[in-house]
Amino acid sequence: MTTNPANDGNPSWSHDGQWIYFDSARTGEAQIWKIPANGGEAIQLTRDGGLAPLESPNGKFLYYVKNLIDTTLWRIPVEGGPPTKIVEGLSNYVNLAIVDTGVFFVPVPTRETTRFSVQFLSLASNKIEPVAISEKPLDFGAAGGLSISPDGRWILYTQFDQAGSELMLVDGFR
Repeated sequence: MTTNPANDGNPSWSHDGQWIYFDSARTGEAQIWKIPANGGEAIQLTRDGGLAPLESPNGKFLYYVKNLIDTTLWRIPVEGGPPTKIVEGLSNYVNLAIVDTGVFFVPVPTRETTRFSVQFLSLASNKIEPVAISEKPLDFGAAGGLSISPDGRWILYTQFDQAGSELMLVDGFR
């Protein structure tokens, strides 16, 4: 769909299926773009940086992050307008789920963190509350994931039970 030699990635559909949002470094830094789903010219949407775009369920806003990990969530109106900072301290761009009433996310763990959580930011009250608590990490570097069922009754998240590596000796290596 895109032919620009820059790195184009993190695509997502608009809810009406007419557009594909993506990030691209074609201007020298990562920005959010959209392209018609049936082909055509890409249109730049952000000027202050952006990655991993996701349209809100009602199709009114486009959410994006400034970095892929340890980042801030922003949004702009789909029809155009100034960006608004929504939440700071998002652990990872995949640890995010947007619903009509707000945003579920996994915050950046701190050195003092002994419990990990999934948080919910209510867009109506602008308050953040924990919705799931875990003794085990919910963010592990660039890995993770968070999803809400379509009816809003269930949440899926990645919990890391163990991480490790093994040493191997190759006998007779040349």
